[in-house]
Amino acid sequence: MMAIMPTESDLRHVPRQKRGRRRVDTLLCAAAEEIGALGYDASTMSSIAARAGAAIGSLYQFFPHKDAIAHALRQGYCNQFELMWEPLAVEANRLTLKELVERLVDTTVAFVESHPAFLALLDAPASTHLAPRARKRFQRLVARMLVARKPRMSRAKAERLATMILQMIKTMNFLYRDLTPRRRRPYVREFKILLQRYLEVGVDHPIK
Repeated sequence: MMAIMPTESDLRHVPRQKRGRRRVDTLLCAAAEEIGALGYDASTMSSIAARAGAAIGSLYQFFPHKDAIAHALRQGYCNQFELMWEPLAVEANRLTLKELVERLVDTTVAFVESHPAFLALLDAPASTHLAPRARKRFQRLVARMLVARKPRMSRAKAERLATMILQMIKTMNFLYRDLTPRRRRPYVREFKILLQRYLEVGVDHPIK
C-alpha cells in the first residue's frame, strides 16, 4: 500500500522525524484495514490501535478522533487517484472513447478492490469529506482528458461533462459496494456502456 501522507490539519502532533512519520503511516494502514474489515461505524480508536499493535495513547498522540483518521485516509486516496488518472490526461488524445472509458472504470475498480476502506468510507460523516478544492482538482483533471480529445470544447462545457462523469463514477462506487462480488462484473459492464454512450453524445456528437 502506498504511504498515506495526512495534512497537518488532521494531526494533533506533526512528526518531524522519519521514525515518527513511519509510525503515522503504520497507524493509518491499520486504520484502513480495520475500517475496510468492520466498516466505519464499527471501527473504534481502540480497535485501530490494537490492529496497529500500538498503545491507544500513541494513536491519540497523532489523531484527536476517528474523523481525523478518516479524513487523512480520504486525502491519501485522493492523491493516489490523481496519480493514477494523470497519465490519462496525457494519453486521451490517442485513445478512443471506449478505451478512455475502459481505463477510467477499470482503474477505479482496481483501486477500490485493493483499498477496501475506500468503499467503507462512503458512509463516513460529512466532516470527513475533502474540501471543495480537492473535488475541483479532479474536475479539472477529467476536463483535461475531454479537451485533449476535443480541443475546441469550451472549458465550461468540459468541466460540466467532467462533473457528470465524476458523479456517475461516484454512483457506481456506491452500487459496487452494495453488490455481492459475483454480481459486480455484469454491472461494471453496464456502467461502461452508460458512460460511453453519454460521452459519445457529449463529446463526439454534441447535441446543438
